[in-house]
Amino acid sequence: MNHSTTLGGKGSGSMVRVAGGLGVAACVIGLTIFLVSCGGYEGALSFSALPLVLGLPGLVLTILGAVFQENPEDTHVMGALFPCLLGIIGGVVEMSAWLHWTVFAK
Repeated sequence: MNHSTTLGGKGSGSMVRVAGGLGVAACVIGLTIFLVSCGGYEGALSFSALPLVLGLPGLVLTILGAVFQENPEDTHVMGALFPCLLGIIGGVVEMSAWLHWTVFAK
């Protein structure tokens, strides 16, 4: 039984698992940046692009792994998609606070 993983799609969902790890890392880093900036250190917001940089490849790997791998489990795909999307959304919201973007109309 060969369980080697290639980009072509043979394997047991390891692309989706790596994507989930990137999403979880994006969420943890984003939450840390948020809590530190709430503590009064606005310089932490300069790292707000990091969750976005981790979440975007995680989302791409999730979609590629769900489409091209042999037997991706649905729960793993959804479990990887959710933190990746949270990392992307959190990164954009933190970047809006860092760069003083107008989010709501005045």
